Amino acid sequence: MSTLKNLGIKFAGAAIGAGMLASAAFGLTGSVLTVNLPQSVSVGSAVLPSGEYKITELSMNDGNSLFVFRSDKGNEAVSAVATKSAEPAADQKTSVVLSKDNGTLRLDKMFIAGENIGYQFAK
Repeated sequence: MSTLKNLGIKFAGAAIGAGMLASAAFGLTGSVLTVNLPQSVSVGSAVLPSGEYKITELSMNDGNSLFVFRSDKGNEAVSAVATKSAEPAADQKTSVVLSKDNGTLRLDKMFIAGENIGYQFAK
């Protein structure tokens, strides 16, 4: 499992890290983050085709966060719930961590610069 996690972290650093741009200080509800996905990635039960996405965070009453992904191609918005994790970003940079699940890339975690927690997405 740790090898799979390392693969996800390395892939995220190589393919996603360079394409990710923070367009605002993401932490308050309604702030927006821009991500460029070089290939399809699953999040929750949906698949995000490659391309640029604007991600908006909405706080939920149960303490979780709902992230809404909107494509630059005008596709329908996709939403996914993430739980807060006590694991902060190691380098204090905004990043996503992908993992391979049965041959499919999926969004596993997301870290936001300036926040002392991370977010874990459900399978």
